Amino acid sequence: MLVNYIWHLSTLALLSYLVGNFCAAIVVSNEFIHKDIRELGSKNPGTTNMIRVFGIKYGIVTLMLDLLKGFICALVGKIIFTSVAGIDVGVFAGYLAGLSVILGHNYPIFHGFKGGKGFASGVGVFVALNPTFTLTLLLMGVILLLIVDRMSVFALTFFLIEAIYHIVVFSKVYWWTSLFACIYLILIIIAHWPNIIRLVNGEEKPLGLVKIFK
Repeated sequence: MLVNYIWHLSTLALLSYLVGNFCAAIVVSNEFIHKDIRELGSKNPGTTNMIRVFGIKYGIVTLMLDLLKGFICALVGKIIFTSVAGIDVGVFAGYLAGLSVILGHNYPIFHGFKGGKGFASGVGVFVALNPTFTLTLLLMGVILLLIVDRMSVFALTFFLIEAIYHIVVFSKVYWWTSLFACIYLILIIIAHWPNIIRLVNGEEKPLGLVKIFK
């Protein structure tokens, strides 16, 4: 059945990738602070660097905007294709749109393929497609973040658990959702590889949440 909608799905993937190219950190830092986040701190256009350089307010704005683009693309893709082709194609379309958004965020063609790490956008995708489990996991993740104070640990743990959950729960029904979840995890690991090295070496810097909320 998917073959009958190959061009429609390809168009969805392309549009979602282009939406992913909208990098909240770059827009917010340039338009509202008049400084380019890519030239400051770790130079990564993501939530963590925005918090460290410009504070929690701009970090949260960045997080929510990047999360929103993943949420919208996945949800709209699922709704449209479900109405046209049924739930099976709709679910596939949602996860495909999610993958495309993350790729667009991590490797944006409009920014020389140098983007963020895909955490917030990926969270938005999972919230749209699997809200109950994901929101519960996020609550637990926030507690973990407050304990370890390292966003990389939060991100890697979140996507690892989502992948395991999809394999356990959906492998017999929508097996390809497990594949998508594992690809999301691989992309997150690739994007966070320098962080992983620093974690292993005990050199990963804390986010500083304790100081922020004092």
